[in-house]
Amino acid sequence: VLDVATNTFCSGGGFLPNGTLISGGGAEARLTHTFTATSGFQSLRMWEPCEDESCEWIENPADPAWQMTGNRWYVSITTLPSGELFVLGGSNESLAINRNATNNPTWEIYPKPLDYKPIFMQFMVDALPNNLYPNVYPLPDGSIYIFANQKSVIYNVTSQEEIKRLPDIPGGPRSYPLTGSNVLLPLDPAKNYAHEILVCGGSEAMSTRAKALQTCGRINIHADDPQWEMDMMPTPRLMSDAVILADGKIMLLNGAQIGYAGFLRASNPIYTPVVYDPDAPLGERFTEWVPSNIARMYHSVATLLPDGSVFVAGSNQNSEVRFENVPFPTEYRVESFTPPYLTTDLARPEIVTEIPATLTYDQKLDIVVDVKATDKYAPNVTFMLGHRGFVTHSTHMSQRMTKLVSTKVSEDGTKITYSVAMPPNANIMPPGPHYIHVLNNGVPSMALHFILN
Repeated sequence: VLDVATNTFCSGGGFLPNGTLISGGGAEARLTHTFTATSGFQSLRMWEPCEDESCEWIENPADPAWQMTGNRWYVSITTLPSGELFVLGGSNESLAINRNATNNPTWEIYPKPLDYKPIFMQFMVDALPNNLYPNVYPLPDGSIYIFANQKSVIYNVTSQEEIKRLPDIPGGPRSYPLTGSNVLLPLDPAKNYAHEILVCGGSEAMSTRAKALQTCGRINIHADDPQWEMDMMPTPRLMSDAVILADGKIMLLNGAQIGYAGFLRASNPIYTPVVYDPDAPLGERFTEWVPSNIARMYHSVATLLPDGSVFVAGSNQNSEVRFENVPFPTEYRVESFTPPYLTTDLARPEIVTEIPATLTYDQKLDIVVDVKATDKYAPNVTFMLGHRGFVTHSTHMSQRMTKLVSTKVSEDGTKITYSVAMPPNANIMPPGPHYIHVLNNGVPSMALHFILN
């Protein structure tokens, strides 16, 4: 258990190029018999991973260098190609829905000089009141894409100006408290790394009787005239997590079908996950998978693990820890979901080569893959590189994945050597901790960790 001095509730987070986690923002001071923390609205915290259990959170709330430029509750933090963190938005206080008086429509960079001034962004005013935890994705030209509410914009951080607004997504709002799911679809060098955004679910209104949205929108940022292509999920969803799986498909799980995000504000939990296949024809992209029997709504999380399974945890619709006399008790059980690609009749491939601790952009290296058997299926090998990001409140900050360019070099029985190229630059995959795994006929290996910088 890692101790923190400042309140991390409703914070954001991102990774520096060396793998250090920065947590920013949070909530008010709490002084109770079960929980003591000072205010975290402006706080910055640092955690450096270790393998000997010696690493603890580093904080110094009295030092201005460890403070953001203002209060940021429900703040988004994204790793930029430069390795800096882009810190965007938030509210000045804890609340049910944002408004002009509480809105912090600015962004800042971390690390920053002590005399740094935050930058105003009109988009974060125009996206009110559903503008908290905006979704941010760096683009190949060095600009960034931002989504909040139903709106999206391409923005130049260097020149501090909008490049262009994109069409609003049809349907209702898709950001807190009418929380939908948002993901950058896996990149593919064969498609010139086209950036496509998928936004699913949300809610019709800020009402405990409102129905969740059943629609998904998909937009290609690089199209001459970007427009939302709409699709229908099998069931309505809000507060779901969108997890990029090892094979590049998108798993949607957790959430509810009625209400909105907040304490005791949602009902009718969604137990059945669905997978979205980006390469399938429109209308045929969703498949329902095996349901859980645990309700996971507000304050749930999910993320891909190195073995290809999905870690699922959380859910607390109550303002405190409650196990009795509430519709949905605080949930401490943890689940692991096994995608179908781990239950086929094909043996899992293995990356035999030891991957260096640090790799650089456009670096090529020979990787030996043991496909284990070739008698049933001819090898069909793909390399995938992913960053898991920081996960909270159905928002997966900096989550992204790309295929890698690979060429077969030699073959010795079931062991095949490939020349594999890292992404060409940081605009495709920003620097930081990454996982590489190989798939053979859709079955993934155990992923290996390294720093890309």
